[in-house]
Amino acid sequence: DFGRQNLFFVAKCDKGEPGLEGRPGDPGMKGDEGMCPDTCESSKGEKGQTGLPGPGDTGDAGAPGTPDKGDQGDQGDQGSVGDKGSQGEKGDMGLMGQRGLPGPCMPAIQSSFSVGLTENFPPPNTPVIFSRVFNNVQGHFNTSSGLYTAPINGTYVFSYHLSVYRRILKVGLFHNFFPVVRTTNIQELGTTSHQLVLHLARGDRVWLQVKDETTNGMSALSESSSTFSGFLLHPDRFIIGLQQMLSLMNKSHPATIRC
Repeated sequence: DFGRQNLFFVAKCDKGEPGLEGRPGDPGMKGDEGMCPDTCESSKGEKGQTGLPGPGDTGDAGAPGTPDKGDQGDQGDQGSVGDKGSQGEKGDMGLMGQRGLPGPCMPAIQSSFSVGLTENFPPPNTPVIFSRVFNNVQGHFNTSSGLYTAPINGTYVFSYHLSVYRRILKVGLFHNFFPVVRTTNIQELGTTSHQLVLHLARGDRVWLQVKDETTNGMSALSESSSTFSGFLLHPDRFIIGLQQMLSLMNKSHPATIRC
């Protein structure tokens, strides 16, 4: 019994430390060669690195292409008209143009004359004849009768500059047989002049006239001239307004209005 109890006591002792690792075992024998089953398929391997250039030489360059230009193709059909663009902004005002010529229904009303005496001591009680013409483009002054005839209602300017020689000069400017102004020069050698503005109606006449044979000292010397001049300053406003109205009517109805 004592021995049994002692053994039993030994079985109750603590676990010891692990032992040292043993050496590796010897390699086993080569196994049998395996067999590929019926369903075995090969798989593609990875791409290898680029190989080195071959030993051959580089070839010669090819011949250049032909330089000839090809023929021009046929013109294509015209495209359709595009849509109308939007209206642009208003531009700046341009410079004022030159004044145009008078229109056909509003002719420029002009009248002027300037004439000179050619004979000394004109006769009295009749218009003085001024036969030397300096300006009479419109022909409103009659060199044969010495009369100026107004072509239109308006305001006119008249002037005279007369040389006096040997006799007294008494001269008047007449408007339709009425002496409007008179001038007297008692010197036997000198000059006299006058200027005035008159309103005339169409057809009115204006002229110069000396008083008598003892006071007709008007001369036409080579060194001293006697002249008579006049011109239309402006026509009456009614005449201008009428012409403007006719001009507008002609633009509105060119087929019915004739100028």
